[in-house]
Amino acid sequence: MILFILTFLLGDMYLQTFANLPSLSLAVLITIFTLIIWRIFRYKLLFLIFAFTFGFTFTLYHAYNITSWVLQKNWEKKPLIATGIISSLPQPGKFGTSFEFALQSLSNHHAIEYPHTKIRLTWNHEALHVGDKWRLHVKLKRMHSTQSPGAFDYEAWSLQRGLRATGNVIDKEKNKLLAHQHWLYPLQTIRQLLQQNIQHYLPQTPTSPWLMALMTGERNGIAPEDWQVLRNTGTNHLMAIGGLHIGLAAGFMHFIVSFLWRRAGSLSLIFPAQKAGLCAALITAFIYSSLSGFLLPSQRAIIMLCIFIMTTLAYRKINPWNVWSLALLIVLLINPATVLSESFWLSFGTIALILYGMHHRLSPSGLWWKYMRVQWVIGIGLIPLTFALFGECSLISFVANTIAIPWLAVSILPLCLVSIVFIFIFPTVASGLLWMADGSLALLWSVLSTLAQTSWSSLHIYIPDIYYLLGMMVGVVLLLLPAGMPLRILGVIGFLPVFLHQGDKPARNEYWLNLLDVGQGLSVVVQTANHILVYDAGAKVTASSDMGERIVLPYLRSMGAKKIDLMVISHADNDHIGGAKSILQNYPGTLIKTSVPEKFNKAHYCQYGDSWQWDGVKFTFLYPSQHEKNLRNDSSCVLQIDNGKYKTLLTGDIEKFAEHELVNNIPDQLAADILVAPHHGSKTSAVPAFVAAVHPQMVLYATGYLNRYHFPHAKVVQAYEAIHALAFNTVDTGSVRFKVSNDVMPDAYRVKGRRYWMD
Repeated sequence: MILFILTFLLGDMYLQTFANLPSLSLAVLITIFTLIIWRIFRYKLLFLIFAFTFGFTFTLYHAYNITSWVLQKNWEKKPLIATGIISSLPQPGKFGTSFEFALQSLSNHHAIEYPHTKIRLTWNHEALHVGDKWRLHVKLKRMHSTQSPGAFDYEAWSLQRGLRATGNVIDKEKNKLLAHQHWLYPLQTIRQLLQQNIQHYLPQTPTSPWLMALMTGERNGIAPEDWQVLRNTGTNHLMAIGGLHIGLAAGFMHFIVSFLWRRAGSLSLIFPAQKAGLCAALITAFIYSSLSGFLLPSQRAIIMLCIFIMTTLAYRKINPWNVWSLALLIVLLINPATVLSESFWLSFGTIALILYGMHHRLSPSGLWWKYMRVQWVIGIGLIPLTFALFGECSLISFVANTIAIPWLAVSILPLCLVSIVFIFIFPTVASGLLWMADGSLALLWSVLSTLAQTSWSSLHIYIPDIYYLLGMMVGVVLLLLPAGMPLRILGVIGFLPVFLHQGDKPARNEYWLNLLDVGQGLSVVVQTANHILVYDAGAKVTASSDMGERIVLPYLRSMGAKKIDLMVISHADNDHIGGAKSILQNYPGTLIKTSVPEKFNKAHYCQYGDSWQWDGVKFTFLYPSQHEKNLRNDSSCVLQIDNGKYKTLLTGDIEKFAEHELVNNIPDQLAADILVAPHHGSKTSAVPAFVAAVHPQMVLYATGYLNRYHFPHAKVVQAYEAIHALAFNTVDTGSVRFKVSNDVMPDAYRVKGRRYWMD
């Protein structure tokens, strides 16, 4: 059974590597053929081949169902009429309230479609309720997101959720509420009602959003810096409904019901107290899981708990590994695309580690030893996964979890659960309980924050390929062998390749130019043999989120950057300077050169003529000079990079004035092989004399998908096409790397890593 399910999982995972979906009919035929062959010959290997093809075909069928509808290209960003039902909890945000919309029909006044899929909408409307059927005027676009190494993949996340488009609701006056159909989504309706009541009585403190997460699973509005505290301490699993919380709630209810049942003699004669406690535990676990909307960690927990309790009630024993694998299979059958989520691997990986590291061993019987042993097993065992999924690992998770888990179990979670019971009966009591829970959480948070601020709280390491990951996993298996096994120490060897890996670097006289996909904005990372330069940092999206944190930092960590030698901020527009603060916080002491030094505590002006060499590569500022200050876009720093063979020109947002200045003053210095198009290809740039003077072989456009500025402008594209320059647009390529040595080798991340769910 276990081998069958694991092989089924491999088939599922294999499909997720495909750039395009293969033929479903052919896959079905191959699956049937392998089944027949196995039934004839009965070889175990044939059985596993059937399991693999079955997993592959089942996942393929699911993928075809999700991707069967695609928003027409000519309908994107056009006024459409959408009819459907709100199917998720509305989440307030800076740009409006976001919610999932079960789409029933979509029309553009001339044609109508009946897609029966889900889209994600944002609307400046406060009175939105799950189950309401609306006819909305919307503008939609496909699920297209930035693609860059180490960054979050929003398109893969959307596939897991079954979302096929995103957009905004417009024309508020013509939108019409058609009906209340709350019975279609009863669970989400109850969750919204509970959330509204909790919100009314919840203390308005920095830690109160975490109480909402512990009670309903909703983590909307939590600041990225708070998540960083949890990542640094390895406690991010504590602040959302998962297996630990469900187990604690079920165990608490089992103890209470069993205790009271034993003291009612007549009840014990009818039904044993132990079984009564188990039934109460299962009901409690199911209710608590439902409050999270049956998110993946709670799915796994409730399935495993249900199997365990049912077999116990039936006086049967079951191998814990069979329980684990059966839960794994059920989750995959519900949604095969869940293998794309970090939660899937962390949830099942954690339980697998506990089973491997704790069962069938001789050990001291003390509760404290067992508890500490679990923390040791999880702390060591999850290192490969956390490095692979997040590029970082907490070095203090053992200490932090030893403190946080009992604190949460004793003084926070019970108060939260009891307050849920009282919120509809005695709201005043619930308010007091929430106040007490928040006070306890605030104390715990101060401890975690202090631990997280230590310089050695976390370690950032990027795993370059799957072979390093497999080596670490083998190392974990060896390290967690029972005490006394002679091969345990060899497990350390499995970790050495990752920790000793230096990463690829340019040779002397070479440089690598990395144009990052930061949406509508610009960020370029230039790497020589021993130095790193960051040119611009992308936009600040919200008060607590920016492209420096989302895209640039993950990329720098993926390349193993220990420091940044120079950051150049071309000018003060948000889409160039917005992410600088996040980068500088993680790389303090970085030298800054910019046209707006007043925006930083300590920075130098990017003066024309300033030049230096790194590893045989020459860097020169060609613009601006002193009399070209304070011209906004036309004061952007223009940087030339030259290895003696190929030149690159980084131009920020210069426009026609600056282009004329460059042509008039230094026309013979402008020639470049690679040009990052001025102002993202705006029509305010690309004067003919500048295009002719630079005459690039390749022109790069850093733009956002369907951006409101319509960059790059058609006339600009035509101007560079006229000189036969090869164009790269981050919308199509994602982040793109150019290895510049004796030739230029481009490597487009979105093209190379294309998957079937990408448009």
